[in-house]
Amino acid sequence: MLSSRDVNLLRSDVAENCRRWLARCRSAGLNVLITNTVRDAEYQAWLYEQGRTRPGSIVTNGKLPTFHHVDAGLAFDFCKNVKGQEYSDAAFFQDAAAIAKEMGFSWGGDWKSFVDRPHIQWDNHGQYTSAMLRKGLYPPDMPLWEEDEEMTQETFEQMMSAYLTRLGQQPPSDWSRDARQWAEQIGLIQGDENGDRRYKMFVTREELAALLQRMAAADGTTDQ
Repeated sequence: MLSSRDVNLLRSDVAENCRRWLARCRSAGLNVLITNTVRDAEYQAWLYEQGRTRPGSIVTNGKLPTFHHVDAGLAFDFCKNVKGQEYSDAAFFQDAAAIAKEMGFSWGGDWKSFVDRPHIQWDNHGQYTSAMLRKGLYPPDMPLWEEDEEMTQETFEQMMSAYLTRLGQQPPSDWSRDARQWAEQIGLIQGDENGDRRYKMFVTREELAALLQRMAAADGTTDQ
């Protein structure tokens, strides 16, 4: 008989998301413990004979638990990793399940026929059932959950610097050729310290001040 709690025996996409779920739970202060991942037909038959799976869960028929089946690897069970409180803390299961559901998993605690709070599975948001799995119809790969990384000031400045550099290197458009030649001939646009005119770049206030001064000088209204 096979009944394992090894996350590595889950389907690879489900296994990776399970690991990320575990990490997120622990970061949230939820002391979770995986109690079951995959089972074989022999173990399920034994469970049925016993008339139960685990505290709070019921075996309703003798069919394979297809989401848990070793050929599927689409489900895992968990509990609170505190002796004597494994299944008694309803808020714990709610909080852990909320994280799982945010990642795309389905939770047995939402079921109407019987509530299975320790159970989490990938069924592509309820689109796949046990009956479909028994026919060999399996859900597509589960998208891997990616945390939104908080951008630091240093990262923002690096990204902005790279963007401004690329912007300044872009060539000017053809439609502005005559205006650019005129502005350069009368000295309004002279470029930076390297002579780069950076026509696609933003204009800073100091550049605007220099431009206005040159316009005034070209018009004869002030000394340069």
